[in-house]
Amino acid sequence: MLFLNLLSKLAIESDVHSEQQATTTTLAFGRRHELSSYDAAYLELAMRLGLPLATLDKHLRKAAHAEGIAVLPVKIPR
Repeated sequence: MLFLNLLSKLAIESDVHSEQQATTTTLAFGRRHELSSYDAAYLELAMRLGLPLATLDKHLRKAAHAEGIAVLPVKIPR
């Protein structure tokens, strides 16, 4: 119950445009960088909104850099 209470306090928004991008940009990212549909959607959303991508996943970070998308954290902590 505590988790749901904390979750309800977050400013979570649904992105209505992700579905429209699924068969175009998202699919292309997935194929070009061998990404899961989830990772490709995350990459597409960051690019479309002009926001940095927050991930520690090395493969996803490499794809973001290849597409010119900023990545957080800038340096992976050890």
